[in-house]
Amino acid sequence: MKAMVLHGPGQPLKLVEMPTPTIGPADVLVRVRACGIGLTVVNLIATPGRITAYPRIPGHEIAGDVIECGSAVRTVKVGQRVTNHFYLTCGQCKQCRAGRETLCLSPRGNIGAATDGGYAEYVALPERNAIAIPEGVSYVDAAVASDAIATPYHACHKEARLGPGDSVLIIGAGGGVGVHMVQMAKLCGARVVAADIGEDKLKLAKSMGADEVIDGRNAKLPDAVKALTDGAGVDAVIDIVASRATLEAGLQSLAIGGRLVIIGAQPKSVYGVNPGFTINPIEFLHRGLELHSSRYVNAAEIAQTLELVRLKRIKPVVTQIFSLDDVEAAHELIRRNATAGRLALEIN
Repeated sequence: MKAMVLHGPGQPLKLVEMPTPTIGPADVLVRVRACGIGLTVVNLIATPGRITAYPRIPGHEIAGDVIECGSAVRTVKVGQRVTNHFYLTCGQCKQCRAGRETLCLSPRGNIGAATDGGYAEYVALPERNAIAIPEGVSYVDAAVASDAIATPYHACHKEARLGPGDSVLIIGAGGGVGVHMVQMAKLCGARVVAADIGEDKLKLAKSMGADEVIDGRNAKLPDAVKALTDGAGVDAVIDIVASRATLEAGLQSLAIGGRLVIIGAQPKSVYGVNPGFTINPIEFLHRGLELHSSRYVNAAEIAQTLELVRLKRIKPVVTQIFSLDDVEAAHELIRRNATAGRLALEIN
Protein backbone atom coordinates (compact mmCIF):
# COMPACT_ATOMS: atom_id res chain seq x y z
CA MET A 1 0.00 0.00 0.00
CA LYS A 2 1.02 3.64 -0.43
CA ALA A 3 1.65 5.62 2.76
CA MET A 4 3.20 8.88 3.93
CA VAL A 5 5.84 7.72 6.39
CA LEU A 6 7.85 9.44 9.11
CA HIS A 7 11.34 7.94 9.39
CA GLY A 8 12.71 10.00 12.28
CA PRO A 9 11.91 12.84 14.71
CA GLY A 10 10.89 16.01 12.90
CA GLN A 11 11.76 14.66 9.45
CA PRO A 12 9.63 15.33 6.37
CA LEU A 13 7.13 12.61 5.52
CA LYS A 14 7.89 10.52 2.42
CA LEU A 15 5.56 8.59 0.15
CA VAL A 16 6.64 4.94 0.18
CA GLU A 17 5.24 1.45 -0.37
CA MET A 18 4.42 -0.31 2.89
CA PRO A 19 2.90 -3.73 3.64
CA THR A 20 -0.85 -3.69 4.16
CA PRO A 21 -1.41 -4.00 7.94
CA THR A 22 -2.24 -7.36 9.43
CA ILE A 23 -4.94 -7.34 12.10
CA GLY A 24 -5.30 -9.07 15.42
CA PRO A 25 -8.42 -10.83 16.74
CA ALA A 26 -9.84 -7.57 18.20
CA ASP A 27 -8.94 -5.32 15.24
CA VAL A 28 -10.53 -4.19 12.00
CA LEU A 29 -8.83 -3.33 8.72
CA VAL A 30 -10.05 -0.08 7.17
CA ARG A 31 -9.66 1.11 3.61
CA VAL A 32 -8.92 4.79 4.22
CA ARG A 33 -11.01 7.26 2.22
CA ALA A 34 -10.19 10.50 4.05
CA CYS A 35 -8.07 11.79 6.89
CA GLY A 36 -8.05 15.15 8.61
CA ILE A 37 -4.86 17.19 8.70
CA GLY A 38 -4.33 19.51 11.66
CA LEU A 39 -1.94 21.10 14.11
CA THR A 40 -2.14 18.12 16.48
CA VAL A 41 -0.32 15.93 13.96
CA VAL A 42 2.25 18.60 13.19
CA ASN A 43 3.04 19.06 16.89
CA LEU A 44 3.05 15.32 17.55
CA ILE A 45 5.60 14.68 14.80
CA ALA A 46 7.89 17.42 16.16
CA THR A 47 7.62 16.60 19.89
CA PRO A 48 10.36 14.26 21.16
CA GLY A 49 9.02 11.07 22.68
CA ARG A 50 5.48 11.22 21.23
CA ILE A 51 6.24 8.80 18.37
CA THR A 52 7.03 5.44 19.94
CA ALA A 53 8.88 3.83 17.01
CA TYR A 54 9.98 4.49 13.45
CA PRO A 55 9.03 4.24 10.66
CA ARG A 56 5.57 5.52 11.62
CA ILE A 57 2.51 6.51 9.58
CA PRO A 58 0.80 9.57 11.18
CA GLY A 59 -2.82 10.67 10.86
CA HIS A 60 -5.57 10.19 13.43
CA GLU A 61 -8.76 11.72 11.95
CA ILE A 62 -9.63 8.72 9.81
CA ALA A 63 -12.69 7.74 7.79
CA GLY A 64 -13.09 4.71 5.57
CA ASP A 65 -14.61 1.31 4.89
CA VAL A 66 -14.12 -1.81 7.02
CA ILE A 67 -12.84 -4.57 4.73
CA GLU A 68 -11.79 -7.18 7.30
CA CYS A 69 -12.64 -7.99 10.93
CA GLY A 70 -10.66 -9.99 13.46
CA SER A 71 -12.08 -13.23 14.80
CA ALA A 72 -13.13 -11.67 18.13
CA VAL A 73 -14.81 -8.58 16.65
CA ARG A 74 -18.54 -8.43 17.37
CA THR A 75 -19.69 -4.82 17.06
CA VAL A 76 -18.22 -3.86 13.67
CA LYS A 77 -19.09 -5.44 10.32
CA VAL A 78 -17.32 -5.70 6.96
CA GLY A 79 -18.66 -2.99 4.66
CA GLN A 80 -19.39 -0.57 7.50
CA ARG A 81 -18.18 3.02 7.18
CA VAL A 82 -16.27 4.12 10.27
CA THR A 83 -14.27 6.90 11.78
CA ASN A 84 -12.21 6.53 14.95
CA HIS A 85 -11.32 7.58 18.47
CA PHE A 86 -7.76 8.98 18.70
CA TYR A 87 -6.68 7.49 22.04
CA LEU A 88 -5.62 3.88 22.62
CA THR A 89 -7.17 3.02 25.98
CA CYS A 90 -7.73 0.02 28.20
CA GLY A 91 -11.51 0.36 28.54
CA GLN A 92 -11.39 -1.18 32.00
CA CYS A 93 -9.94 1.36 34.42
CA LYS A 94 -11.88 3.77 36.62
CA GLN A 95 -11.51 6.66 34.16
CA CYS A 96 -12.47 4.66 31.06
CA ARG A 97 -15.55 3.24 32.75
CA ALA A 98 -16.56 6.74 33.79
CA GLY A 99 -16.48 7.88 30.15
CA ARG A 100 -13.19 9.73 30.57
CA GLU A 101 -11.10 7.65 28.17
CA THR A 102 -8.61 10.44 27.58
CA LEU A 103 -7.53 10.06 31.23
CA CYS A 104 -7.07 6.27 30.93
CA LEU A 105 -4.86 4.92 33.72
CA SER A 106 -3.27 2.34 31.40
CA PRO A 107 -2.93 4.23 28.12
CA ARG A 108 -1.15 2.79 25.09
CA GLY A 109 -0.66 6.13 23.35
CA ASN A 110 -2.38 7.46 20.26
CA ILE A 111 -3.24 6.33 16.77
CA GLY A 112 -0.62 7.75 14.43
CA ALA A 113 1.97 7.81 17.23
CA ALA A 114 1.97 4.44 19.03
CA THR A 115 0.38 2.67 16.06
CA ASP A 116 0.23 3.55 12.38
CA GLY A 117 -2.43 6.04 11.36
CA GLY A 118 -4.47 7.22 8.42
CA TYR A 119 -1.95 8.77 6.05
CA ALA A 120 -2.13 5.51 4.11
CA GLU A 121 -4.41 3.45 1.93
CA TYR A 122 -5.17 1.06 4.79
CA VAL A 123 -5.09 1.23 8.58
CA ALA A 124 -5.64 -1.31 11.37
CA LEU A 125 -7.84 -0.07 14.21
CA PRO A 126 -8.90 -1.68 17.49
CA GLU A 127 -12.58 -2.59 17.42
CA ARG A 128 -13.24 -0.30 20.40
CA ASN A 129 -11.83 2.69 18.46
CA ALA A 130 -14.10 2.27 15.42
CA ILE A 131 -17.20 4.49 15.36
CA ALA A 132 -19.95 4.13 12.77
CA ILE A 133 -20.48 6.96 10.30
CA PRO A 134 -24.19 7.80 9.84
CA GLU A 135 -25.79 7.66 6.42
CA GLY A 136 -25.53 11.02 4.67
CA VAL A 137 -22.23 12.08 6.27
CA SER A 138 -19.29 12.12 3.83
CA TYR A 139 -15.93 10.53 4.55
CA VAL A 140 -14.20 13.93 4.73
CA ASP A 141 -16.84 15.37 7.05
CA ALA A 142 -16.73 12.30 9.31
CA ALA A 143 -12.94 12.39 9.52
CA VAL A 144 -12.94 16.04 10.53
CA ALA A 145 -15.83 15.51 12.93
CA SER A 146 -13.90 12.87 14.89
CA ASP A 147 -11.62 15.55 16.37
CA ALA A 148 -11.97 19.07 14.96
CA ILE A 149 -15.74 19.12 15.64
CA ALA A 150 -15.99 16.63 18.52
CA THR A 151 -13.42 18.60 20.53
CA PRO A 152 -15.60 21.76 20.40
CA TYR A 153 -18.62 19.65 21.36
CA HIS A 154 -16.92 18.56 24.58
CA ALA A 155 -15.36 21.95 25.29
CA CYS A 156 -18.58 23.92 24.93
CA HIS A 157 -20.89 21.48 26.72
CA LYS A 158 -18.77 19.91 29.45
CA GLU A 159 -16.06 22.47 30.23
CA ALA A 160 -17.28 25.97 29.27
CA ARG A 161 -20.87 24.90 30.05
CA LEU A 162 -22.27 27.42 27.58
CA GLY A 163 -25.96 28.18 27.55
CA PRO A 164 -28.35 30.75 26.09
CA GLY A 165 -27.31 34.28 26.99
CA ASP A 166 -23.72 33.40 27.89
CA SER A 167 -20.81 35.17 26.24
CA VAL A 168 -17.62 33.43 25.15
CA LEU A 169 -14.27 34.52 23.76
CA ILE A 170 -12.71 31.97 21.40
CA ILE A 171 -8.98 32.49 20.90
CA GLY A 172 -7.80 30.94 17.63
CA ALA A 173 -11.30 31.08 16.16
CA GLY A 174 -10.27 30.92 12.51
CA GLY A 175 -8.35 27.66 12.61
CA GLY A 176 -9.46 24.11 11.96
CA VAL A 177 -10.84 23.62 15.47
CA GLY A 178 -11.79 27.27 16.01
CA VAL A 179 -14.27 27.58 13.15
CA HIS A 180 -16.19 24.62 14.56
CA MET A 181 -15.92 26.00 18.10
CA VAL A 182 -17.66 29.16 16.88
CA GLN A 183 -20.52 27.09 15.45
CA MET A 184 -20.81 24.88 18.53
CA ALA A 185 -20.89 27.89 20.88
CA LYS A 186 -23.62 29.48 18.76
CA LEU A 187 -25.56 26.20 18.84
CA CYS A 188 -25.42 26.43 22.64
CA GLY A 189 -26.98 29.89 22.46
CA ALA A 190 -23.89 31.90 23.35
CA ARG A 191 -22.75 35.29 22.09
CA VAL A 192 -19.40 34.61 20.41
CA VAL A 193 -16.41 36.93 20.33
CA ALA A 194 -13.84 35.45 17.93
CA ALA A 195 -10.17 36.37 18.18
CA ASP A 196 -7.44 35.46 15.72
CA ILE A 197 -4.72 36.98 13.57
CA GLY A 198 -5.34 37.76 9.91
CA GLU A 199 -8.26 38.86 7.78
CA ASP A 200 -8.94 35.45 6.23
CA LYS A 201 -9.33 33.74 9.61
CA LEU A 202 -11.52 36.49 11.02
CA LYS A 203 -13.69 36.60 7.91
CA LEU A 204 -14.19 32.83 8.13
CA ALA A 205 -15.06 33.00 11.85
CA LYS A 206 -17.60 35.74 11.12
CA SER A 207 -19.15 33.70 8.33
CA MET A 208 -19.54 30.79 10.75
CA GLY A 209 -21.60 32.90 13.15
CA ALA A 210 -19.23 34.94 15.31
CA ASP A 211 -21.01 38.02 16.66
CA GLU A 212 -17.83 40.08 16.95
CA VAL A 213 -14.24 39.55 15.84
CA ILE A 214 -10.97 40.85 17.29
CA ASP A 215 -7.73 40.96 15.32
CA GLY A 216 -4.94 40.20 17.78
CA ARG A 217 -2.50 42.24 15.72
CA ASN A 218 -4.42 45.47 16.24
CA ALA A 219 -5.96 45.27 19.70
CA LYS A 220 -5.08 44.33 23.26
CA LEU A 221 -7.40 41.39 23.81
CA PRO A 222 -8.71 42.10 27.35
CA ASP A 223 -9.36 45.75 26.53
CA ALA A 224 -11.23 44.83 23.35
CA VAL A 225 -13.33 42.24 25.18
CA LYS A 226 -14.20 44.65 27.98
CA ALA A 227 -15.22 47.26 25.40
CA LEU A 228 -17.61 44.76 23.83
CA THR A 229 -19.13 43.70 27.16
CA ASP A 230 -19.61 47.05 28.91
CA GLY A 231 -16.58 46.34 31.07
CA ALA A 232 -17.90 43.06 32.47
CA GLY A 233 -15.83 40.51 30.52
CA VAL A 234 -17.05 37.21 29.08
CA ASP A 235 -18.55 34.22 30.88
CA ALA A 236 -16.04 31.84 29.28
CA VAL A 237 -12.80 31.90 27.34
CA ILE A 238 -11.87 28.93 25.16
CA ASP A 239 -8.19 29.15 24.24
CA ILE A 240 -7.17 26.97 21.31
CA VAL A 241 -3.76 28.64 20.97
CA ALA A 242 -2.72 28.27 24.61
CA SER A 243 0.45 30.33 24.60
CA ARG A 244 1.49 32.19 27.71
CA ALA A 245 0.32 35.47 26.19
CA THR A 246 -3.11 34.19 25.14
CA LEU A 247 -3.76 32.36 28.41
CA GLU A 248 -2.98 35.39 30.53
CA ALA A 249 -5.03 37.61 28.20
CA GLY A 250 -7.87 35.13 28.47
CA LEU A 251 -7.83 35.26 32.26
CA GLN A 252 -7.97 39.06 32.13
CA SER A 253 -10.96 38.87 29.77
CA LEU A 254 -13.17 36.85 32.14
CA ALA A 255 -16.17 38.19 33.99
CA ILE A 256 -16.73 37.33 37.66
CA GLY A 257 -17.41 33.60 37.88
CA GLY A 258 -15.90 33.05 34.42
CA ARG A 259 -14.36 29.85 33.08
CA LEU A 260 -11.06 29.56 31.21
CA VAL A 261 -10.92 26.42 29.06
CA ILE A 262 -7.56 25.29 27.66
CA ILE A 263 -7.77 23.37 24.39
CA GLY A 264 -4.48 23.83 22.59
CA ALA A 265 -0.88 23.15 23.51
CA GLN A 266 2.40 24.73 22.45
CA PRO A 267 5.19 22.39 23.63
CA LYS A 268 8.41 24.21 24.48
CA SER A 269 10.35 21.57 22.55
CA VAL A 270 8.51 22.62 19.38
CA TYR A 271 7.93 26.36 19.86
CA GLY A 272 10.99 27.23 21.95
CA VAL A 273 8.95 29.15 24.54
CA ASN A 274 7.68 28.00 27.92
CA PRO A 275 3.84 28.08 27.71
CA GLY A 276 3.45 28.29 31.51
CA PHE A 277 1.36 31.22 32.73
CA THR A 278 0.77 32.99 36.03
CA ILE A 279 -2.37 32.92 38.18
CA ASN A 280 -2.90 35.23 41.14
CA PRO A 281 -4.63 32.88 43.61
CA ILE A 282 -6.16 35.72 45.61
CA GLU A 283 -7.75 37.31 42.54
CA PHE A 284 -8.75 33.88 41.24
CA LEU A 285 -10.46 33.07 44.53
CA HIS A 286 -12.16 36.41 45.05
CA ARG A 287 -13.54 36.54 41.50
CA GLY A 288 -14.73 32.92 41.62
CA LEU A 289 -12.90 31.94 38.43
CA GLU A 290 -12.55 28.41 37.07
CA LEU A 291 -9.73 26.78 35.10
CA HIS A 292 -10.59 23.79 32.90
CA SER A 293 -8.53 21.52 30.68
CA SER A 294 -10.44 20.06 27.74
CA ARG A 295 -8.59 16.99 26.55
CA TYR A 296 -10.25 15.61 23.43
CA VAL A 297 -13.49 13.60 23.87
CA ASN A 298 -14.91 10.20 24.67
CA ALA A 299 -16.22 7.83 22.00
CA ALA A 300 -19.86 8.62 22.77
CA GLU A 301 -19.22 12.32 22.12
CA ILE A 302 -17.87 11.50 18.65
CA ALA A 303 -21.10 9.64 17.86
CA GLN A 304 -23.12 12.61 19.12
CA THR A 305 -21.04 15.00 17.02
CA LEU A 306 -21.58 12.89 13.89
CA GLU A 307 -25.32 13.12 14.52
CA LEU A 308 -25.10 16.92 14.64
CA VAL A 309 -23.29 16.83 11.30
CA ARG A 310 -25.92 14.48 9.86
CA LEU A 311 -28.68 16.84 10.98
CA LYS A 312 -26.73 19.77 9.48
CA ARG A 313 -26.66 21.56 12.80
CA ILE A 314 -22.89 21.90 12.41
CA LYS A 315 -21.13 22.46 9.10
CA PRO A 316 -17.66 20.88 8.67
CA VAL A 317 -15.38 23.58 7.30
CA VAL A 318 -12.71 21.99 5.10
CA THR A 319 -11.04 24.69 3.08
CA GLN A 320 -8.41 22.61 1.26
CA ILE A 321 -8.24 18.95 0.26
CA PHE A 322 -4.93 17.27 -0.55
CA SER A 323 -3.86 14.02 -2.14
CA LEU A 324 -1.83 11.55 -0.10
CA ASP A 325 1.49 12.58 -1.61
CA ASP A 326 0.81 16.27 -0.88
CA VAL A 327 0.37 15.88 2.89
CA GLU A 328 3.79 17.35 3.66
CA ALA A 329 2.80 20.52 1.79
CA ALA A 330 -0.29 20.73 3.98
CA HIS A 331 1.85 20.36 7.10
CA GLU A 332 4.07 23.20 5.95
CA LEU A 333 1.05 25.49 5.52
CA ILE A 334 0.02 24.68 9.10
CA ARG A 335 3.52 25.34 10.43
CA ARG A 336 3.42 28.78 8.79
CA ASN A 337 -0.06 29.47 10.19
CA ALA A 338 -1.12 30.03 6.59
CA THR A 339 -4.46 28.22 6.74
CA ALA A 340 -8.01 29.04 7.73
CA GLY A 341 -10.43 26.23 8.55
CA ARG A 342 -9.54 22.53 8.42
CA LEU A 343 -7.42 20.65 5.90
CA ALA A 344 -7.96 17.06 4.84
CA LEU A 345 -6.70 14.41 2.45
CA GLU A 346 -8.78 12.15 0.25
CA ILE A 347 -7.79 8.76 -1.13
CA ASN A 348 -9.92 7.57 -4.04
